[in-house]
Amino acid sequence: MFRFLFAICLGLSFLLAQTNLDSLSFSPSKIIYIKNTTPKELLDKTLYIGQKITITYSLLLLDGSELVNVDFDTSPRNGVELLNEDSISWQLQDNGSYQASYTYKILSKKATIPQIRATAITQNQKYKDIAISPKISLDVYNLKNNPKYSGVISSSLKVLHAKTKIFDEENVITILELEADNANLEDLSIPNPQIIKQGFQAISQASEQNIQHGVYYLIFPKNITNLSFEFFSLAKNQFQNISIPIIISHDNVAAQDNLKPKNIFLLYSTLFLIASILISLALYILIWRHKLVLLVAILLFLILLWHIFYRHTTIIKTGEQIKILPTHNSTTLFIPSQPLEVQIIGSHGDFYKIQTPDDKIGWIKKDHK
Repeated sequence: MFRFLFAICLGLSFLLAQTNLDSLSFSPSKIIYIKNTTPKELLDKTLYIGQKITITYSLLLLDGSELVNVDFDTSPRNGVELLNEDSISWQLQDNGSYQASYTYKILSKKATIPQIRATAITQNQKYKDIAISPKISLDVYNLKNNPKYSGVISSSLKVLHAKTKIFDEENVITILELEADNANLEDLSIPNPQIIKQGFQAISQASEQNIQHGVYYLIFPKNITNLSFEFFSLAKNQFQNISIPIIISHDNVAAQDNLKPKNIFLLYSTLFLIASILISLALYILIWRHKLVLLVAILLFLILLWHIFYRHTTIIKTGEQIKILPTHNSTTLFIPSQPLEVQIIGSHGDFYKIQTPDDKIGWIKKDHK
């Protein structure tokens, strides 16, 4: 109830302030100016769908006036997306003006940078004035005509590390660690119809920099020996090819290695138990007919039966997420629509590695019950 009343009071105070602002007369003299100070060569050059562009504005307040509001149009019809809306700040410059930067992502060929509308009031708060920076039409080109284009526009794009592991009976999973400068790395999609699933495990941008880092996964058939795609290089103004050889790694660190890790252990331990049983029986028959030897042979035989037929299984509830990797922010492999019995074939940290009846390999939390 208190929160509801507080929200009403806050809304009324906002409306009252807006009403007071609207009721002010316009200043007899100009007290606010706004100007787009983005370099003209940037605005006149050809831009591309997916590219990010930063527009800088300079604002000047006169006669001790105060900036009270800055409006901008975020409508989708402009064909752009404002990326830094929550962090826009008008900073005082040495020359007494204020400056702010708006970063947009271009979404369509008819993209337009929307107008900025700034409102100021006089020092005695009797008058108001408005300054408007007009819309900016952009020259935009769509790069999608290239069938190998991955959707990324960047000054540079590097594959820092690549690792491929067995995923299931038919497929492998490749994890890429990527670094991009001045890019739309989040739009990456490698154009290959054989890729079953792909996406980002994680993506981040360095503070105050244009460097993006991402961990990207791809699941595809084992017969693929090379992945290649192209990104558009802003530095060279042309497509650049990236080729990744697929080499399956068999170390014990990665998430999807050792598809059936119990198989080898099961084989050797079974052979060991069989040998132990035969030795015990031979010892009982040929050398020492003692009940203890026979008891040992029977016990080993029971252990062998348990070892062969026992399976460590668990039931996954409807709607529970099965992850691709044993991390909390991992992409979901699939979500069962009904309770599913799976075999636990390994573990890592807080996760069990599981195998489904159709031989899919994934990870679930150990506390899933």
